[in-house]
Amino acid sequence: MSYFNGTLILLKEKKDPKLFMLDFNENLKSIDVLFQKSDYEIIVFNDSRNEEEKEPIELNKSMTDDYIIDLVCSWKGLGLLTYRHPDFEFELWINYLTWDDKYINAIKVSFARKDTMFEDNRHEKLISKMSEFVDYEYVVGDINEESKNYISMEESLDKIKEHILESSFEIDSRNW
Repeated sequence: MSYFNGTLILLKEKKDPKLFMLDFNENLKSIDVLFQKSDYEIIVFNDSRNEEEKEPIELNKSMTDDYIIDLVCSWKGLGLLTYRHPDFEFELWINYLTWDDKYINAIKVSFARKDTMFEDNRHEKLISKMSEFVDYEYVVGDINEESKNYISMEESLDKIKEHILESSFEIDSRNW
């Protein structure tokens, strides 16, 4: 099992998923963070808040970015997409998150641990650039299951915010 370094970017206000993702994707392109499109990539959909599931959808190179965004936004639980950046050996993943199955409340950016164990802080720099594209309340990482500061995305937003306020993180916008 692989270890991933995850960072939560919690938005100040909930946003319309499609409008947010279209704008965010254009901004990501400006820093060379691009959709990974190939015949083996998939959209992994999040369970809805009432635990309904949707099967993954395979992507292919002919799909446009707008079409991929439409696919994610067509599901109330939103989902996870794979991206590439030239400074990283492995893919990075962005999970678009909702707590009400209507609006986007946060994104979680995950890197393969092998790409975050270098002595430099390139993933922190990329997270910082990404966070400039959104009006965020908090940016906190390392929050994955293996971390001492694990944050379950199944918790309520209030519990997540409470956990953030009671903890310190490797990446923490309160220290910027």
